[in-house]
Amino acid sequence: MRVNRLTFDFLLKATGGKLNGRRRRITGVSVDSRTIKKGEVFFAIRGEVFDGHAFCKDALKNGASCVVVEKDCGLKTGYIKVQNTLAALGHVARRWRQQFTMRCVAITGTSGKTTTRRIAAHLLKGQFACCESMKNYNNLVGLPFAVLQIEEKTEIAIIEMAMNRRGEIKKLAQIADPDMGVITNVGRGHLEFLGSLGNVAAAKAELLQYLKQRDVAVLNADDPYVMKIQRKTKAAIITYGIDNKADFVAGSLRIGKRGSTFSVNGESGFYVPLIGKINIYNSLAAIAVSSLLGLGSKEMKRRLRTVRAEKFRMNRISIAGVILYDDSYNANPDSMGAAIRIAAREEGKRRIACLGDMLELGKQSPVFHREVGRSLRQHGFDIVFLYGPLSRSIQKGFENNGFSGKVFHFSDREKMIRKLVRTAKKGDIVLIKASHNNRFDFVADALIKSLKGRT
Repeated sequence: MRVNRLTFDFLLKATGGKLNGRRRRITGVSVDSRTIKKGEVFFAIRGEVFDGHAFCKDALKNGASCVVVEKDCGLKTGYIKVQNTLAALGHVARRWRQQFTMRCVAITGTSGKTTTRRIAAHLLKGQFACCESMKNYNNLVGLPFAVLQIEEKTEIAIIEMAMNRRGEIKKLAQIADPDMGVITNVGRGHLEFLGSLGNVAAAKAELLQYLKQRDVAVLNADDPYVMKIQRKTKAAIITYGIDNKADFVAGSLRIGKRGSTFSVNGESGFYVPLIGKINIYNSLAAIAVSSLLGLGSKEMKRRLRTVRAEKFRMNRISIAGVILYDDSYNANPDSMGAAIRIAAREEGKRRIACLGDMLELGKQSPVFHREVGRSLRQHGFDIVFLYGPLSRSIQKGFENNGFSGKVFHFSDREKMIRKLVRTAKKGDIVLIKASHNNRFDFVADALIKSLKGRT
């Protein structure tokens, strides 16, 4: 990624590293040797599957100005040695952030953080020079890239933060240095590492603990766990909600197949072309942020109407007479239940669910998967495609509750895709959803490609 004005002096001061080799012109940073551009610095990050140190020579061959390493990788020159490459990337981004005095909004939550970030950025970009997190760049590897986008002209940075362990939000906050923090909700995600909803809430609260007395925390008043952790911050608290008393309250809800209308604090005329009640919450959080940053309601209403859904996140797509709900990016028990309810509202000849494993749920995983099975039966799904070993519990959930439809279980994703493509017919409603590592975006893309070929 291109980063203007990044120098070797800056890099060495930020990382505390030692350069072995001569200084070259730096054009940016990268963690991918395959896509690195000429002049970029390659950070050799150790991941769960690959170790970037194995690709340092490739990075230099492909044009890297140098590589940042924490261990020997067979190079005699062209590298900066540091204690920890992941920490070094964070130090570079933190030092970069410290050069600027613009407003910074950090958004976290089990569900809805990406959409809230996207809506807030869309609203504010009409009046302010904004930058925002790209794609899913929201963890200790990705967030530094979002911060390194900040320039002199940037007035507002909108940064998304994700975690699956305690301590990660704290580190992300230290890098981004937000003066406004948003927590969308606390749900049943990453329980394998966190153990309980209370621990999930405590991990999210690290953002609140970072905020200072002059800062602002924007919190979901309808989420009991979010309300429990509000006392952990010194910042001013602004709330939003639908059911409970809040500073920003949505009312007069009309939830349609393509979007929703609602009022805010009694003012009508708000419309968001995103599906489901969850996106009213996401919109409300973004409206609260935008209002606090000085955007008027007239401009918010105008821009809210032109928001577009993120790809693979509850997209309603109509092709060749098939209504596809593509929510394939990720899944947890709460978001899975919400997606099933949304798809079930659609009228069609058959309701088809194509679901994969929900990951990182720990010991309660079978219980949560059976819960999904019961929901499928309750909402009248006719055909269910399941993928992955954990999804066997989904099957148990609906078979033990009188499910009379067809079910197909697969351990081979490509075979499932072929069967799904053959099965989907005009008049069908299809829901596609799974945790990200199942790569159900491939499933959605394959079905869309097939359906387009029928038109």
